[in-house]
Amino acid sequence: MGEPAGPHPPTHAGLLGRLARGDWAGRLLRLLLVVVISSAAAWLLAPAGASRLPGPEALGTPAVATVKADRDYDIVDADATHRRRAEAAQAERPVYVLDTGAPDEAAARVHAAFQLMREESAAAAARHARDPGELQRRYAAQRDAFVSRLQVLVRDEDLAALGQARFSEAVEGELVALARRGLDGIVVGDLALLVAERERGLVVRAVHDGVVQGERVLTDLALVREAATATEEVERAAAARLEREPAALRLAVQRIATAMVRPTLGHDQVETARRREEAAARVKPVVIPVKRGEKIVGDGERIEKRHLVVLDGMRAQRRGEVLAHVRLGAGALVALMVALLWRVARRNLPRFRPARRDALLLATLLVGTFALGFVGFAIADALQDRFPALAPPALQYLVPFAAGAMIVRQVLAADAALLFALAAGLAAGLLAGQSMSYALYATFTSIAAAGLVSGQRDRAGIFRAGVGVGLVGVALAIAIGLFGGKGTGDVAISALAAFAGGALLLPVAVVGVLPILEVAFGYVTDVKLLELANLNHPALKELIVQAPGTYHHSILMGSLVEAAAEAIGANPLLAKVCAYYHDVGKIRNPLYFAENQRGGENRHDELAPSMSALIVKRHVTDGVELARHWRIPRLVAETIPQHHGTRHVGYFWAKAQRAAEEGTGRSAAIDEALFRYPGPKPQSREAALVMIADACEASSRALEVHTGEALRGLVSKRINEVFSEGQLDECELTLRDLNAIAGAMVRALEAIYHTRPDYPARPQEPGPRQLPIHLVAKP
Repeated sequence: MGEPAGPHPPTHAGLLGRLARGDWAGRLLRLLLVVVISSAAAWLLAPAGASRLPGPEALGTPAVATVKADRDYDIVDADATHRRRAEAAQAERPVYVLDTGAPDEAAARVHAAFQLMREESAAAAARHARDPGELQRRYAAQRDAFVSRLQVLVRDEDLAALGQARFSEAVEGELVALARRGLDGIVVGDLALLVAERERGLVVRAVHDGVVQGERVLTDLALVREAATATEEVERAAAARLEREPAALRLAVQRIATAMVRPTLGHDQVETARRREEAAARVKPVVIPVKRGEKIVGDGERIEKRHLVVLDGMRAQRRGEVLAHVRLGAGALVALMVALLWRVARRNLPRFRPARRDALLLATLLVGTFALGFVGFAIADALQDRFPALAPPALQYLVPFAAGAMIVRQVLAADAALLFALAAGLAAGLLAGQSMSYALYATFTSIAAAGLVSGQRDRAGIFRAGVGVGLVGVALAIAIGLFGGKGTGDVAISALAAFAGGALLLPVAVVGVLPILEVAFGYVTDVKLLELANLNHPALKELIVQAPGTYHHSILMGSLVEAAAEAIGANPLLAKVCAYYHDVGKIRNPLYFAENQRGGENRHDELAPSMSALIVKRHVTDGVELARHWRIPRLVAETIPQHHGTRHVGYFWAKAQRAAEEGTGRSAAIDEALFRYPGPKPQSREAALVMIADACEASSRALEVHTGEALRGLVSKRINEVFSEGQLDECELTLRDLNAIAGAMVRALEAIYHTRPDYPARPQEPGPRQLPIHLVAKP
């Protein structure tokens, strides 16, 4: 024994210890991967050669080299843009406001004014004023109020004439009718001002009490009256309607009605100006689109003015750029993309729990995606030089950017594949010269690849998924081409390239890379796992023949670990396959295991506990040998020794201790190593699930009743035992995971031990349709 440590251990040792024991290694690995990805992206994304663009001094001289666009450019034509915006503003119709409430408002004014005077008449009558002069004086006293309510100047003689009629309701009705006639419809001050708008029409906004009721386009000027015309109509109507009235009253009503006629349609200059400004703003700038890889001027070609327009536009957009700064920005952009996607997925996707190996795979594939795009675009540029009729964007659709997402979905869960599809799509857009359309194409095809390859059981399924991705690519290429205003020929070539890239190049790339990744990273794809999960596999067929009890135990465990893996975000298929093969070594000595014993015979009864433990532990080494014989993948075969970890052979360890106590009266020294599995402890979550399920399923057989409470107690006890023994120290299970595992396994056991209620016998109903049936044994 060494000396005890002091109260203050060295600081550097504590730091190194925390780095070794904690998650610092994982954090440093992730940081290193981000640096590698961003560094690779910086060199592959950064454009070069902007300073070598020919300038105005090269006009008329031969180009010393071919100049191509290193990314997508939109060069704005300022003159054409200004001209189109001016045309759009002038094409906007002028806006006029129509006061549809003018007749009602005039009627209300007339009624208010006449009501005032009738109230004076009533007040005079209440005072028993008999003198007509007194009533006229009262009317005269209210003249200003009458004019204020009527909002029309009234002559003295007109007021006197109305007074003679006592401002009766009949006179009020006639005046209202005439005022409505004059204000009805559309009335303008000068119709000649609208003639210029006859062709395109004008916008009429109906307004009532200050609230816009709607608008319409007016082109028929026959519906519009001038105010003078409306006045004449009122005069003629007054002469006709009031011919039997005294002349003074008729003239008074006529003058007031014509005075109330006014234009109801007016030009809204503010709204017209606003709409014309908006129309001009809606006009997009006129741009000269230059796509990545498009040839601006060829080697030896004489540089003309049209070339300089494009070159000057490119130079203006690249002004102030420094190659080192561009590369730094590209690396930082990719680093932010990777870090943000990773962090969001970790926080919001409960099942996204990648191991360090998974992070390394994702980083490798993302760097490979950048390299694939870089090389693919270079080949596309070379092909475009060889075949000038082919547009560069069409050739870019040949690059199988969806390969990474399809590979990820083969070895990892769907959320990881979806995350990678988004990252790969953004990377493709950056490689294509910051092309949004190509980013959408790569992202959607990657998502389609990840979704279509899921559930494929063989290599041919990858090619079927590739055909589906190719069809998705065709649809995307057509949509992008039509949206971009391309011709039918360019759209057809793009669609053909997209189908070839998805249906041919994509599955070839995936099938070629997958075996390399399986060897390099130790992954087992879903295709291989589904082959192993087939119950017709030779190993499982041998197991059911030689050890049927073990076979049944393994199948039940498959249900338990599959449910638990889904609960914690592990690989359910991998966990189930590991459960199927974890006890394959019992094929060689099946009768030494309780689940295969029948008739009460137990071969361990006549063996020493140490010998029994040795035989039981041997099924681990036998299983490893048989796994090698059947070429079971290493990831699955590793579960055979790990599912027991370093635990005791519990039954015989306890038996040996009892025997020692009975023989000596005290617990004699027993070589514990004889009764302990050699390990290692579970290294993965799936192996840990197999260990827990093995203990829970075997123990559940000994329960007398399989109630939910009993199963919960059993599962909790077994998980606590495994945890307290330190068997889970080397895998990435958390306490939250253990709670989820317990709940999932309890539900699975409840489903396994579910019993149906006894159904009551159905009473027989006598009737003519009942037929007597007698079972007669055959001789």
